[in-house]
Amino acid sequence: MKKMAKIKTWFISKKLKQKIRYLFAFIIVAYFLIFALIYEFVIKDSLQENISKSNYNTLISIGNGLTGEFQNIGTMGRLIMSSQEVIDYLKSDQGADSVSAYNAVTSIYYTATSFDNISSIYVFKDNGEYIKISNGITTVYKGVMEDPDWYGPVEKKSGANLVMVDGNGAFSQASGESVLSFVRVFNDIQTQKPIGKLVINCSLNMLRDTWREMAGDGKKFAYFHKKDQLLCGDAEFEEMELNVADSGDNPRNMRSGAGSFTYYYAIPGTPLAVAEHEQIRYTEYISTQILVIAMLIVLVTAASFFTISWFINRFITRPVESLVGSMEEVKSGWLKRVSMKLPDDEIGRLKNSYNDMLVEINSLIEELLEKEKTMQKAELEALQEQIKPHFLYNTLDTIAYLALENPREEVYDSIETLGNFYRKFLSKGSREISLRDEVEIVRDYLKLQKLRYEDIFEDEYDIQESLLDMKIPKLILQPLVENSLYHGIRPKGEKCLIRISAYEKDDEILIKVYDTGIGMAQSRIDAFMKGDSKSYGLRKTIERIRCYYGREDVYEIRSQEGYYCEVTIKIPSGGEAETYVQSHDHR
Repeated sequence: MKKMAKIKTWFISKKLKQKIRYLFAFIIVAYFLIFALIYEFVIKDSLQENISKSNYNTLISIGNGLTGEFQNIGTMGRLIMSSQEVIDYLKSDQGADSVSAYNAVTSIYYTATSFDNISSIYVFKDNGEYIKISNGITTVYKGVMEDPDWYGPVEKKSGANLVMVDGNGAFSQASGESVLSFVRVFNDIQTQKPIGKLVINCSLNMLRDTWREMAGDGKKFAYFHKKDQLLCGDAEFEEMELNVADSGDNPRNMRSGAGSFTYYYAIPGTPLAVAEHEQIRYTEYISTQILVIAMLIVLVTAASFFTISWFINRFITRPVESLVGSMEEVKSGWLKRVSMKLPDDEIGRLKNSYNDMLVEINSLIEELLEKEKTMQKAELEALQEQIKPHFLYNTLDTIAYLALENPREEVYDSIETLGNFYRKFLSKGSREISLRDEVEIVRDYLKLQKLRYEDIFEDEYDIQESLLDMKIPKLILQPLVENSLYHGIRPKGEKCLIRISAYEKDDEILIKVYDTGIGMAQSRIDAFMKGDSKSYGLRKTIERIRCYYGREDVYEIRSQEGYYCEVTIKIPSGGEAETYVQSHDHR
């Protein structure tokens, strides 16, 4: 009793994960022991031995039957080769339409009627001419037979049959079914020198007949040729592969599955193997002893699951329910730490982790709210920057001058451009717009500036078509273009170029504003990178982009003083803004 008390105390003191491990380990070990005993002493010896012995005998019997069929084909070949009419045809110079050919075909036909499953018989002269009898349409590929790789092995057999499938490509049935080809050299009886070749093609029914009486009752058969060529058999064998190396009198187990066994037997003296697949009905092998053991397993299983259920309820379910009850108050909007006493196991650590998470969430909410305020402030400042009174006054003054000096169509076009410009950048208060609309804002802006500065610049646009509908923060291009115009092009005093381009590269969207103005010295670029520059509009634009995408690396400046300046905005591919979580109920 004292030992049991110590074991109980030791078990309760363990962590929850260890408790579950020990309990399941005990159950698994018990199951393994039970099934090992059943397997070793009841099922394994009796079931596998009986099944294997029965299947081995069946396969050997089928193989012997097929060997007998092959011997019959050999006998048939010898009868044809001993026919004087056939010998006369092979020795004559007459063709297939001659009388000697007719007599030879007649002799072959009468010989063939005494044998079953004959598809066709061919007798070839050495010059390629041949005579035949056939039950169907058969195509002969004489080019294959002229290949040394084809006729070499035949000649090495010295008059014995060489078994092939479809003559190794020399024959093709119109029905599409393969045939077994028995090929041999035709030797002169007197001189024993080759005078032709004999080919006997047999249908695959020859193979099927060998197992026809044994199939059924869960047994299925198939024949294979070489490594993985299924000649005939059920669909279960289509995905199987086996090595048909001659195994003599020893059939082999190919594989065993749930309730099924598959064996094969490489038939001696042939390139074929016969395979058997049997679905086993285990009820035939169940004894009273097995039933008793099965009942014991059921009882042990029921007791095990009852124990597991009690254990989970005692050490997991109840603590979790208590923890969930304390967490329910979060639904009302209070991010309140859970205060309850729990064991120092995984459930207790879960409570502590949850409390730590609440502290972190409160901190993140404050941070996100601050970011949101910064973003809104930057957007407001950018909007105020664009509604500059002097830009509007200067544009209206220019349009008024046009009204005095130019046709009214130009005046109308200018006023419409001004209206489109303000309409688009206001964007109904939206924070983001499509790249297409952002580019149109730049077009309208530069069109209005051309009214004032006429020919001091040209603008070009190279926008990747697939990016036009991508959403980006509003007013990120116009401040860059304005910076190029006032600080790069106007001070240069000669006609320059402004080029806007956008394309995707290496999982980033690159939007570039390039001008051929006076450029920037490296010292100014370094000052801007460090935040010491007075370029207010550009700096605020970069700040908005950083807030929008939640990343620091969003721009790059390249310039050569006196020649050009290029500002690149780098947007992550996909262009999704950072999600801001707002909460007005964290306390």
